[in-house]
Amino acid sequence: MRLRPDELADLQQVVRTLQLHSLSDALREGLRLLSREATEVAASQEIREFHQCAQAPTTAGVPAATEAELAAADETEW
Repeated sequence: MRLRPDELADLQQVVRTLQLHSLSDALREGLRLLSREATEVAASQEIREFHQCAQAPTTAGVPAATEAELAAADETEW
């Protein structure tokens, strides 16, 4: 795999910041996070397909989220 100089510099900064032992450790961690995200995306697609693009039902007694709550959740950054 070839990295551009700016990508390599970013990766080296990640290694220093996270106190990883090597560039390989940083790449493994990146792959682990990408795999987790892909799993979450696949699960959400399965849920959407199961409910045929309609909103999934909520637990009895739990009110549906309002448009404002959904918008606020969309703006949340982790």
